[in-house]
Amino acid sequence: MRLLAVVLLLPGSLFAENAELAKVFKEYYEAGLADSPESATQAGRRDYNDRWTDYTPRARQAARQRRQDFLERLKAFDGVALSEQERLSVQLLRNQVEQGAEAERKIGSYMTINHFTGPHLVVPATLGLAPVETVKDFEDRIARLKALPKYVDGVIAAAEDAKSKGLLPPKLVVERMLQQLDMQRSAPAEKSPLLAAFAQLPAAVPAAEQERLRRQAAEAYGSAFQPAWAKLRDYVSSAYLPAARSSIGVSALPEGEARYATFVRIMTTTDLTPQQIHELGLKEVARVAAAMAAIRRELQFEGSHAAFVDQVLDAPAMRFRSEAEVLTHGRDIAKRADPELPRLFRTLPRMPYGVRAIPADRARTAAPYYEGPALDGSRAGNFYLRTVDPEKQSKCCMQALILHEAVPGHHLQVALAAEMALPEFRRMGRYIAYGEGWGLYAESLGTELGMYETPYERYGQLQSELFRSLRLVVDTGIHALGWSREKAIATLSQAQGGWMDAAFIASEVDRYIAMPAQALSYKVGELKIQELKKRAQSRLGAKFDIREFHDVILRSGPLPLSLLESEVNRWLEQPRP
Repeated sequence: MRLLAVVLLLPGSLFAENAELAKVFKEYYEAGLADSPESATQAGRRDYNDRWTDYTPRARQAARQRRQDFLERLKAFDGVALSEQERLSVQLLRNQVEQGAEAERKIGSYMTINHFTGPHLVVPATLGLAPVETVKDFEDRIARLKALPKYVDGVIAAAEDAKSKGLLPPKLVVERMLQQLDMQRSAPAEKSPLLAAFAQLPAAVPAAEQERLRRQAAEAYGSAFQPAWAKLRDYVSSAYLPAARSSIGVSALPEGEARYATFVRIMTTTDLTPQQIHELGLKEVARVAAAMAAIRRELQFEGSHAAFVDQVLDAPAMRFRSEAEVLTHGRDIAKRADPELPRLFRTLPRMPYGVRAIPADRARTAAPYYEGPALDGSRAGNFYLRTVDPEKQSKCCMQALILHEAVPGHHLQVALAAEMALPEFRRMGRYIAYGEGWGLYAESLGTELGMYETPYERYGQLQSELFRSLRLVVDTGIHALGWSREKAIATLSQAQGGWMDAAFIASEVDRYIAMPAQALSYKVGELKIQELKKRAQSRLGAKFDIREFHDVILRSGPLPLSLLESEVNRWLEQPRP
């Protein structure tokens, strides 16, 4: 196993024993980049930085057909001897295509108009990842601005398709998106984040070209972006909002129960039913609450969770005093964690990461998030920390947040996958239950890494886990059990004991409404990894090695939880001395 953990990081494709199969994988990946230029930008590829995804029905049908064609090509390898990684790659390609087809049938264009995932968020995020080094890089940005009218036409076509099938989001989701569109389209060119890269061009861009690029960018902003966004805004306001529904759960849609079940399968990569997940959430909430009560007893605090939050965790000494202090504290935790990682991991990524403040243009609206590195190594990973309103943030929860988002959480997992000698479509794979499950599992490793030094920090980690457990209850309550928004907010608020302010809790509930089942992925994934760890400890006894176990979980890149379990079982069945 030690040898395998090393060779996974060597360049090339050590598992490409079948050249024809490797060609299929490569072409599948390239076709995906062509269909989704935003994904190509995220991967660090420059080939498609002058365009956007084409959402018109004809283009989407062509993309679906291309994916199905790859399934047909895989049949040629039935019965052919393959390596274990090739076998797994075939399974994953089939899984992606089949899951995509199911999503097209049951979900379709439902998520097009959405204040958490809509095109108005994709555009600035993608431009924020695009390179800013050469004249061509800036010309590509200008071309993308000019291409926005066509992009918006495709978005409207997709939204109309959803509307024609009755797959309409709740009114509150549409109203939130309208507010965001108004803020974006009203910004003058000199203040728009879309043109921020043109404010100070790099020295590599000749002075003679700089004036031209700035002029063309400003012209494209005025002649393409602003009219396109006005058209999108008018469509959403006049055609989409009046048709939107007052109900909030997916179960209210036509065939709503089956549609939510599809969301659940895709987001959790399991066959768990909404009712099973709801009951699992209630069980986890009770377990975590009991662990928190034990810490209060340890500290000889006789009050409730809410009282502990109010009197201890919200005390002035626990709060930050400045944005700079928040950022410094987060960076300190990250660098304390780094040297401890070899105790739990045999293989670590070469790619570094940074801890930064969330950019000012979205500092008050975005939650902390991780942004992965480019596949070619041209861009490091970064964790973006919320630094605004420092007086509302408690120091006791920062450790769990850093462990989740940076190391040993998202950065370790994502960067390691990017460096593996696996087909590119696997290195860029995103299974939310695996990725977010790993992030939440990483929080639980804090004690072994020496990070939770006080009972208050352990309490903060449990507070984070309680929040993820409540998501199982609230998301299924909204989309399967007919809960109102008010009941969801009250349930989350009461269980949190005043830990989060009312505005944040309301925005969280609105997130669950807008993105059905996404919030289930964290706890479902973490519980599966914990289950597999206990299975390995029971089976191997004294031979259990936590570093070897983590290699098994991470060495194949992101996987559906069912395939992850199969890989762990296969590892456990291997003979040992």
